[in-house]
Amino acid sequence: MTRVRHRVGIVGDINKIYRSMHEPVGLCGWWATTTDGTPKVGQVLDLHFTDVVTLSFRIDALEENVLVRLHCVSGPGPWHNCSLEFSFKQDADQVWVELVHENETASEDDFLYFNTKWTCYLLSLRDLIENGKGRPYPNDAKLHFGD
Repeated sequence: MTRVRHRVGIVGDINKIYRSMHEPVGLCGWWATTTDGTPKVGQVLDLHFTDVVTLSFRIDALEENVLVRLHCVSGPGPWHNCSLEFSFKQDADQVWVELVHENETASEDDFLYFNTKWTCYLLSLRDLIENGKGRPYPNDAKLHFGD
């Protein structure tokens, strides 16, 4: 199984962070260009990245201000059948957001891109919460030509 894990500290309201991880308006504030779907367990969210790809994620678990677990039901290559788990922990100064991204069939080479790109997107989330404006696709930090 291929896996990446990241953690970032965000100064902000844990409930706003939690909602930004599974509600369409939140997801397009830091990650996707647009998002459609119903933010409830068992429902599918479609994340659209303009002119590139649509990723469809089933919401497998929502624990308010604790956990969001998503499973990719439609997407190219190493996205398909991957799982994303976002967890949240409040401390005195900030909210720790941890991401675990796993896929049983993807290779380590497949995950080279994810390992770096998730840092960009989690910092975009931090910017959204702390400064009111994230950098969702296509305004995200680019890793290479064509990204």
